[in-house]
Amino acid sequence: MVINMTSEIKVITLDLDGVLFDGSSAAFIVAERVGLAEQYMALFQRMSKENMNLRKSVIEGSKIWRGITIDDSYKGLIDSLPLMSGAAETVDTLKAWGYEVGCISSGVSQFFMEPFTKRLNLNFAYSNILGSENGAHDGTVKYIMGGPEKAETILKHAQENGYSKENVASVGNGLNDIELFKVSAFSIAYNPVDKRVSDIASVTVNSKDLRSILHYFR
Repeated sequence: MVINMTSEIKVITLDLDGVLFDGSSAAFIVAERVGLAEQYMALFQRMSKENMNLRKSVIEGSKIWRGITIDDSYKGLIDSLPLMSGAAETVDTLKAWGYEVGCISSGVSQFFMEPFTKRLNLNFAYSNILGSENGAHDGTVKYIMGGPEKAETILKHAQENGYSKENVASVGNGLNDIELFKVSAFSIAYNPVDKRVSDIASVTVNSKDLRSILHYFR
C-alpha cells in the first residue's frame, strides 16, 4: 500500500527544525554562537507571554540580527550544527534513488539556508528572506515563510520543474506544515509536536533517526 502511495513521488521536501536539525531552533544555536543568546531568550519569553504568531515572531526576531555581519563565518557555524541522526545519509540515499530532495523552513533565513544547502547537497531550499545592507543584517524582513507560503512554495517549485502536486511528498513536525501536507500527495508527520499534524499526515513516524522514513520511498 505504501509503495502505491509513493510510486509517483519525484520531489521530497523536509522541514529543518526537528527533522533535519536535531532541535527546536537551529537559528537559536547560531544566534548563541554569535553572542545573541540573551536577546533570543528574551524574545522567546515575549513570544510565549504575548502568544505571538509566526509572522510577528519572524519580524521581531529579525530585529535581533541587525548589524550582524553576513560572511563566511556562517558556513563554519552551520557546518558544526548537530543534525538529526541519519539526516545526511537520508538525503544522500533519497537522491541516489532518483528523488529531488530539499528543505522548506519557517525558522531560518536565506543566509542560513545557503551554506546549509551546500552542507547536505540539497537540490533546493527555501526560507524566510531577510534584508541586508553593506554586508550585514539590517533588521528587516522581505518574505515570511509561513504555513500557506510553504504550500505555495512547493507547488511553485514543482510546477517550474515539470511536476505536479501528485509528485510531491513532504516531511514535517509542526503546525506550520499542515498546509504543506494538504498539497502533498504523501506526507510524514515526523515526531509531530501536535496531534493535528498527525491527523492530516499520510503517516506518522516517531523516531530519533531520520532513516526511519526511508522505507516509505524505497
